[in-house]
Amino acid sequence: MFASVQRCLPFFGLLAGSLLLPAAGETAPPPKATSPAEGALPNRSFETSVVRLINTSQRADPATPWNLGRPKQGTGSGFVVEGGRILTNAHVVADSRNIVLLLHGDATPHDARIIAVGHDCDLALVEPVDSKLLAGIPPLTIGENPNLGDAVVTLGYPAGGRWLSSTRGVVSRIDYNPSAHSGASHLSVQTDAAINPGNSGGPVMGDGRVVGVAYQANGGLENTGYFLPPLILKHFLTDVADGRYDGFPQLDVLSAGLDNAAARRRVGLAEGETGVQIYFVHPATPAYGILKPGDVLLELGGEVVANDGTVAWGTQRLQASVVLDRYFVGDRVPVRVLRAGERLNLTVPVAVSVYPIRSYDVLPTYLVYAGLVFVPLDREAVSNSPPTALLYDYWFRQISHPDAPLPGRVMLLRRLDHEVNSNLSIPPSSIIERVNGKEVTDLTSLAAALSLNADRWHVFESAYGGQIGVLDRAAADAAHVPILEQYAVPKDRRL
Repeated sequence: MFASVQRCLPFFGLLAGSLLLPAAGETAPPPKATSPAEGALPNRSFETSVVRLINTSQRADPATPWNLGRPKQGTGSGFVVEGGRILTNAHVVADSRNIVLLLHGDATPHDARIIAVGHDCDLALVEPVDSKLLAGIPPLTIGENPNLGDAVVTLGYPAGGRWLSSTRGVVSRIDYNPSAHSGASHLSVQTDAAINPGNSGGPVMGDGRVVGVAYQANGGLENTGYFLPPLILKHFLTDVADGRYDGFPQLDVLSAGLDNAAARRRVGLAEGETGVQIYFVHPATPAYGILKPGDVLLELGGEVVANDGTVAWGTQRLQASVVLDRYFVGDRVPVRVLRAGERLNLTVPVAVSVYPIRSYDVLPTYLVYAGLVFVPLDREAVSNSPPTALLYDYWFRQISHPDAPLPGRVMLLRRLDHEVNSNLSIPPSSIIERVNGKEVTDLTSLAAALSLNADRWHVFESAYGGQIGVLDRAAADAAHVPILEQYAVPKDRRL
């Protein structure tokens, strides 16, 4: 991440979950028509390689993390790749309880299973349980990154019908965008070819090869869909070839642009020289100690960094972080910096971001004591209009306090009302700093601070103001189980 960590926040409409199927009593609109694009119409043989996926998922309610909620069914698309597997979107198969696939022109559902998932890049591999099911179905070949104006065809199973749909359009923009599924940003391609709910995971074809995977749309604009290009697809497939997904790396540094001439002169840039000035390097990233605050980043991965933080990408300019999409976790990325008047060539090891993406496929952790519900301060907590203090603590506190604990601190999510916890002075969405004088860094340390306390009182201290909340320990212990039973909480913790 470079200019602002806020760019990681999502703004696209996701083709996932309940959006994949119309609500009860509604009729899904037909796929949007687009004008024809010459030269991109696929050979009919491609159709047999595109499958429909039906995922039954179950996701916990963030407000009641012990409650898994009711199962939901959504549909998406996928296509056969080398090795007898099916490439699709991670959000199509997220939080899965059961997956079935339907082949082109076949009404018979077949059991399937997930092989690998990359939630950060919104890609997944699925295979049929019947190892012979895809025999004779040709895998689609992944081509090269498309160019602006290239003709493309999207194939998939969008809402509005049960069978395969094909729409045509052109590449209208190439950019570096955040994923609505994970919040992580990657190289992506915009097209005016219709991409509707259910298209997710389907191939985007150009000149007889796959040039992308449809993955999201912008509901506020017409004829604006997005697909992941071959650079991202090949990175994912190479990554999972060893049976483990490591993810896409990030530097986790923040920088300021140097468009201002006085700022450039101040840092010592020569005439015609460009770059951005680093002002924060996360202490938990491998770049810490190699890159330093005050460094002017001149080149990243061999690409010259402009004063606005962009690099040349073909005939366009994109945010410099896009260069990292070429690298794998553990790689060393060449950088050139200006430091105290000296130009240095360095190599920086890269790893996945310190800031976690949204969590899927795992049950959320929580702790309930005497009706107080505690959860980690995580990406989910800061994704839905949280108080300013939570945003600051999650994204920016580390900048002003480099030695502070990593994101994932504990917050009081809510209170299950009972006389024992009534009028507690600490409000919901507060970060808990200490309990009974012990620093709280995670749910485990919170549980220990409660269980080891022999004093008459449990004392909770919040961050940012130091509000104090007090419970009578004996009364809280006595009320703990009755409160769980009253609110149908099956277990008081999942750590």
